Amino acid sequence: MILFAGCSSANKQTAEENKKASGENSQEVTITFHHYFSGSMSGGIDQMVNKMNDELKSYKVKAVPIDHEAFKVRIKDALNGENTADMYSYWAGAKTESLVPVLESLDDMWAQKELDKVFPKAIIDSACSYDGKKYLVPVTQHFVGLVYNKKVFKELGITPPKDWNGFLSVCEALKASGKTPLALGSKSKWPAQFWFDYLLLRTAPAEYRQQLMAGKASYTDGEVQNAFALWKMLIDKGYFNMKPNELEWDTGAAELVYEGKAAMTLMGTWIIGYYGDEAHKWKLGTDYDIFEFPVLDKSIEGCSLGPIDGIVIPAKSWNKEQAKEAVAYFANVETQKLMSTGSGSFAPSMRVEDSFYTESQARLLNEIRANPNWAFNYDLATIPEVSEIGLAAFGDFLEFPAEYKRILQSVQKDAQTQFELKK
Repeated sequence: MILFAGCSSANKQTAEENKKASGENSQEVTITFHHYFSGSMSGGIDQMVNKMNDELKSYKVKAVPIDHEAFKVRIKDALNGENTADMYSYWAGAKTESLVPVLESLDDMWAQKELDKVFPKAIIDSACSYDGKKYLVPVTQHFVGLVYNKKVFKELGITPPKDWNGFLSVCEALKASGKTPLALGSKSKWPAQFWFDYLLLRTAPAEYRQQLMAGKASYTDGEVQNAFALWKMLIDKGYFNMKPNELEWDTGAAELVYEGKAAMTLMGTWIIGYYGDEAHKWKLGTDYDIFEFPVLDKSIEGCSLGPIDGIVIPAKSWNKEQAKEAVAYFANVETQKLMSTGSGSFAPSMRVEDSFYTESQARLLNEIRANPNWAFNYDLATIPEVSEIGLAAFGDFLEFPAEYKRILQSVQKDAQTQFELKK
């Protein structure tokens, strides 16, 4: 809270300096940009902003990283305040939709820059457009998959499984060898959601999940209970590490895989940036790799999962026109490539050629394209008030897996209340 308050004061000071500079016929205006690409997820953003500032002449972008969890809590207050930043990073989907009343439409800039020709229609419709207007320019498209230690797999003669039975066989072989098959660090709550997402998406149609996320299906439905029963089975078999709620996704679960104590972790492609840092120097495709979550039911259409990060402008931005120019710059091919390289994400722009990616990334991209469906992860697919309820429930489930039916009854009751309040 103190950090955001300090940033707000700085925003006001920057705006006043811009006004003064304009009065002195200065050519430079400072655009403030607050983002959550910090810590283990900081890859790419500095390079992207630095390139912008090297090339821009009439204004400069001042990027301020905010702690990932603090950002979630304080952004609504910041956007409603009088001293908001000029631009913010934000997660596409339900989270951006919840902020539309306090965001600036990008329709005029979007048309001028012809961004309909830059981004795929599927991304524009799902991530950029809300209430018939454009509000977000996408800068990353991350994919969630099973990240595995190649040395561990090779030593045991294991290959990435394609179906559920094969996956269970791999887990059993790993456990028998003394390795933890699946590392999970859910101290920050959100990393656990991917298990629920995929177990549901692999056993029920994507349309059903959309209904659940919209409050039109129940957490007590058989589809949801079946997903939790499968998750419980994996826990009961001892495939997960002990006490996942006490570990972080990076310094905990990812490290277990890096050290070879665990074989796999279900995580997004931002882990590429984490493993590629100076402390690890791991290369995708050489030291580790990623494979799709296995098929459980062949009658269910394939669905890939992951978040899309983008840039939005507050309605109360002090420098709207310059901010729109800066946001448009984030759509350029070279800046999208820089973000992709640093963060491990796919570039949302269609103008980034496939040859830009590594062999492993290109393989994943082809697998994604082969799936007819794409879904945002749980906390980006449902309204924020319900996502908080669900994330807390996933943590409770990991502590008391046998209580999943009671936990789901509680989630349904609380979620129904929140959806009714939104009507």
